[in-house]
This record gives sequence, structure tokens and C-alpha cells, in this order.
Amino acid sequence: MTGIAKRAGTRGGAASERILHGLYLLTFAAVLALVMLPISALIYGSFRTSAPGEPVGEWTLRNYENLASQGVLNSMWTTLWIGLVSAAFCIILGTALALVVHRTDFRWPRLMTTLIGLAFYFPSFIVAMAWIIMGSPGGVVNAVLGDLLGLEWPRVDIYSAFGIVFVSVLHQVPFVYLTVRGPIIHMDASYEEAARAAGATPMTVMRRVTLPLLGYSLASSFILVFVLSIEQFAVPALIGIPGRVTMLATQLYLLVRFSPVDYGLAAAIGLALSAITGAAIWAQRRITRAGRLTTVTGKAGRVAPIPLGRWRWAANLFCFGFISLALLLPMVILIYTSLLRWFTANPFAGMYTWRNYVFMWESDSTWQSLWNTLIVSGVGAVMGVTLGLMCSYFTLRLRPKGHGWLDLLVVLPFGVPGIVLGLGLLWAYAFLPLPLYGTIAVIIVAFVTRFLPYATETVGGQMVQIDRSLEEAAWVGGANRLRAAQRIILPLIAPSVQGAYFLLFMAFFREISAAILLYSANTKVISISIWAFFEQANWGQASALSVATTFVIFAILLVIGWLVSAGRRF
Repeated sequence: MTGIAKRAGTRGGAASERILHGLYLLTFAAVLALVMLPISALIYGSFRTSAPGEPVGEWTLRNYENLASQGVLNSMWTTLWIGLVSAAFCIILGTALALVVHRTDFRWPRLMTTLIGLAFYFPSFIVAMAWIIMGSPGGVVNAVLGDLLGLEWPRVDIYSAFGIVFVSVLHQVPFVYLTVRGPIIHMDASYEEAARAAGATPMTVMRRVTLPLLGYSLASSFILVFVLSIEQFAVPALIGIPGRVTMLATQLYLLVRFSPVDYGLAAAIGLALSAITGAAIWAQRRITRAGRLTTVTGKAGRVAPIPLGRWRWAANLFCFGFISLALLLPMVILIYTSLLRWFTANPFAGMYTWRNYVFMWESDSTWQSLWNTLIVSGVGAVMGVTLGLMCSYFTLRLRPKGHGWLDLLVVLPFGVPGIVLGLGLLWAYAFLPLPLYGTIAVIIVAFVTRFLPYATETVGGQMVQIDRSLEEAAWVGGANRLRAAQRIILPLIAPSVQGAYFLLFMAFFREISAAILLYSANTKVISISIWAFFEQANWGQASALSVATTFVIFAILLVIGWLVSAGRRF
């Protein structure tokens, strides 16, 4: 502690120090319970032969022995290669989109960024449902090829490993675009200008200068997309289960939901999947910390855009073609399906009706799921941001004894897939004397735990940039630590706190994997209701609810954008 900090503690600061110490202990205990309870319960369950909550059962190593069975090994291999292939395609397409939009004289960069942002928030399970309607054996694409064009070949079948990769890439390319967009925009132009002055062609500059400078960002994004691909549940379940393509996340779900159930093996598979994602996250953080190049300075100007020339049509086709596949076409097909009395791939033979929307409007269960979603998103986001703010302050500013362990605990959920976390909570609250199982509270707990790192990363990213001299000036003026944090830190990080709340609200609103094993009839959220309709082959009502949910999400995004712009004006 510095001399100024010591004086801050003596000037009426003893009470504030006790308050902060108490808050630190409460924060540490809360994070410890949120993170370690499901993980510990999962470890316990992996050594048991019984289901959660059953007193009978034996200790066993059989669950880990079964990880070496042919079925689990096949699922693991399928998970790994689908993750690697999806990540590779996402990096190629996402980087290409960002380079075309921000490194050339592309005419609509703002429009494209907005559309890609909307595609990023388009829920993955809704994208998967839309492409199932289009690409299933009895879907729209085969109807067009066969009935309208009279072609017996080719035939499309989305129920395959290729289908999982295809939909995963459509959903995750926007993530890569948004990740590499910042480094591309703010990259020091002098590197590329020097290469051009030496006679290098635009393609040579791109290959020999721009891409190498983005190397660490691309490697980090590749690992994150790999993690997102192997931990996802909805896309592999909707597409893979009918096509008998089993990934680890779907195998865990099948072991818990369908007979014969095997909770112990499911727990062991969950821990194995968490080990893979945890190792990948560790590698990504090592790359982020160790591989930092100075590509942003205050000296260079904006790089001259590369003229597209005769290739403008190709750039436009590439950009708007992707948006059509990832956003526009799925929305059109969902709207079309929602207006049909019975599904038909031929729009001219369809019987159109508002029945699905009327049912949705009059359904008490739909309104209940919407109300549950708003409660989970609104209340859960407040809890997540508050806890994330406290964790960021204690690990980055105050740094009390044991803060390193708190930082580690906060990061751990990054490596735990949502469905694995849900299974851990299923084990934990089946034994604990807390009336949480089957309530909306357990879903809030699951979501807060899963997305807590997002809140800490968002708030901490701005908090770490605040110079300590500002707090020290407040201490010199007689303020204690608590007052300095209230008057100095909080106002400066208010935009990031607001951003973290909106980020968590949107994440909670469309999350399904952490809730799929925890919901009950009275605690369904919107994502679960859509899933249930589609699982019952009720495509019309699933599409109607998907369309309504998507418009709600986009409306929330518009409100968020308006609030952010209004905040900047004031």
C-alpha cells in the first residue's frame, strides 16, 4: 500500500475499509458457490451409479472407463473435427468480410456492419430451424429442385455433419468479423504504406503485411470459435440427432433425457468436454497475453482503401450473399412457415392463415414463457453485472489477499459449456437443502454463472485503463477508498457497466443450452418454448414464436443503440 493509500485509510477510512473487506468476502463466497458447486457436484456424480437426488447407488470408476468406449470416442472425434473445420471456415470468411468492408472502397460499410451485428444476435437454434425447413429431405430446397425444376439430382440433406458445420459457420462468422474488425480499423497504416512504397501490389501487402499483423488476433479468434463450436448444443441437437451425428454435448443430453438414462456417464462426458474447452481457453489467453504486437499508434493516418475495380461485383456478391444466407433467407422462410396452416414447400399451394400467431397471442404458456424470459434477462443481468463489477474492482483495483484466486474462479465458467453447467446444477441442487430445483431462480443462477466472465471482461476492460492517480487525488482531498470508488471509478466505467448489462440481457434472452436440463412446465423461457414446438414437429407455431422473438431482440437492439447514442450526446 502506498503512503497516499495509507493516509486514505486513516482519514475516516477505517469504516470504509471494513465495508470493502466485507464486500470482498461476500463477493468471493458468492463466486465460489456459483462456480464450484456445479463443478464439484459434477465430479461427485461422475463417480456414482445413481441419478441426482437418489440416496442409493455405489461409488464407481466405470463412468470414466466408459469414456474409452467406441461410442464416446466416436463422439469425441466428431466433436473435434467439426469444431476445427467450423473454426477454419469462420476465420477465413469472417476475416475476408472484415477486410472487404474495411480495407477496400466497399460502398456500404455501415450497412454491412449493422446487418452482420443483427446476424450475430440471431439465435443459433432459430437459424438451425430455418435451415432445417429449407434443407431437410422434404424441405424447400429439394422441392424447388425436384418439383419446380424437375431435377432428380442433386438432393440436399441438412441432417449431416456438413449441415452442422454449415449452420455453425453462418452463426459464428459474425463473431469473427466483430472480433477482427477493431484491429483492422485501428491498424497503423505506416506498415502497409511502406510496403506499397517499395512496389508491393495490394494483394502482396495483404498477404505479407496485413495478415501477419493480424496473426495473433486470428489465432485467438480461431480458438474461441473452436470452443463455441464444440460446446454448442442447439445446432448439433436439432441437426445431428435426426442425422445420427453425435457430438459430446448432444450425447450428454441424450444420456440424461432418454432411456436408458446414465447420469454418471453424462457427468464424466461433461467433465471431458469441459477439459477440452478449458485447455483451449487457457491457450487462447496465453496467446492474447504473450502475442501482442504494436499495431496501433498515434502517429499514422488512415490507410488508403484498396480499389475494388472490376471485382466490385464479386465483393458485393460475397458480402450480401453471406447476409442472405445467415439472416435474410432464414427470416423469410420462418415468416413463410409461420403463415401456413400446414407446411408445404410450394408457396403457391399453401393455405395461408394467422392461426399460429393467434394461438401464440392467446396461449397462456407463451405469455408465461415471455414473462419468465424477461425476469431471467432483466433480474439476472442486474445480478451478473453487479457481481462482475465487484469482481473487477477487487481483482484490478483493490487487490486484497486472495484476489488471484477470485480472478481464477471468475474465469472458470469460460471453459464450462452451458449444458455441462446445467447438468452440474442438476446434481448440486438435487442434494442441497435449498428449494431451487424446478424454479426460475435456478435458471437465473445458471445464466449468471455461465456469463459472469463476460461481465467481468467488459467492465474490467475499461477499469484497467483508469489511472490510479485519479483515485490518489481523491484520497489527498480527504476521500476514503469507498468514496473514491463511488465518485471516481463508477462514473468513469458507467458506459462499460451499461454495455455489460445489455450484453448479458441479450445473452440471457436467447440462451438455451444452460436451461435445457433445468426447466419445468412453469419455468420455460422463450427459447425452450420454441424448442418444444419444433421438437413436436409443430413448425408453424415454432416459426411464429421465432419470428416474434427475433423482432423483440431486434427491437431491444434498436433501443440499446438509441440509449447509447443519447448517452454520448449528454
